[in-house]
Amino acid sequence: MTQKGAAKRWKRKRPRGIRPTPTDDRLLRARYLHPRLWGHWLLLGLLRLSVLLPQRGREAVGAGIGALFWQFARERRRIVLRNLELCFPELDEAQRRALARRNFRSMGTGLIEMAMAWWLSAERLLELFEVSGREHLEAARRSGRGVLLLTCHMAGLELSGAMICQLAPFKALYRDDRNPLIATVMRRARRRRIEDVIANHDMRGLMRALNAGDLVWFAPDQDVKPRRGGVFAPFFGIQAATTSATARLAQRTDCLVLPYIPQRLADGRYRIVFEPPLEDFPGADTQAATARINAIVERWVREQPEHYFWAYKRFKTRPPGEPAVY
Repeated sequence: MTQKGAAKRWKRKRPRGIRPTPTDDRLLRARYLHPRLWGHWLLLGLLRLSVLLPQRGREAVGAGIGALFWQFARERRRIVLRNLELCFPELDEAQRRALARRNFRSMGTGLIEMAMAWWLSAERLLELFEVSGREHLEAARRSGRGVLLLTCHMAGLELSGAMICQLAPFKALYRDDRNPLIATVMRRARRRRIEDVIANHDMRGLMRALNAGDLVWFAPDQDVKPRRGGVFAPFFGIQAATTSATARLAQRTDCLVLPYIPQRLADGRYRIVFEPPLEDFPGADTQAATARINAIVERWVREQPEHYFWAYKRFKTRPPGEPAVY
């Protein structure tokens, strides 16, 4: 988002009595100390303290947060259940509801993992992770071509980014949170770890980075309308509006597309799995290339469905003539 756009959004959302100054990143500005933001400061403080807990303690706190979300976030609960109904028709209602509860616990833990990504030391990160397929990352870096680190919105995503920074410098796309305080904290925390951040609308900046041979983090599993560059491609057997940027970037920059997936393990540790770069990608058919990306994401999600971000309206945009699903 541009600073002008951020200013307009903050103007719409800001509590009365706070003047927007979106170009200033200093946290102690008066607008951040307004009483209406004290709850956000409390949340950030609790998240910061959670990092001091042992890993099992962090997991327990995250699961508790997820249980609270399940009880009170009724709209998100409805979205999760609807997505599971669409994507797993073979499950009965009781099975989908049990999966949804596990998913909420996973989301609660994901909030704690976000704090870990921002404030956990590099030494403690290295203790928590194992890496599979690192040879694919190293070979891609040696190629001299730009590398698009392709992933999706799974549990541990933010934390995996902090870990990858220990393996290789990379740049990441970002979209500011609607709350300017959270957006500022997030942006500053990421910049401490990541080589650079690129606004999600800045395609020129993204192409420059890839043309320069950089590694760039990219998660394409979100609803993107056709007028914004999306195409319809199957995802769990449903036509989903999906960005075609993965294929277009590969066409225009000759970058490698290197899939990787973060995994949360049962023993409280994490794994990053780098897969081989995609071969013969993108080809001549952008829609077919986009369908190929969706198939990769679907395979990952089916392996750990409770850890995917189901609280998002992935199928919001429908092909012409199809009714809304939410």
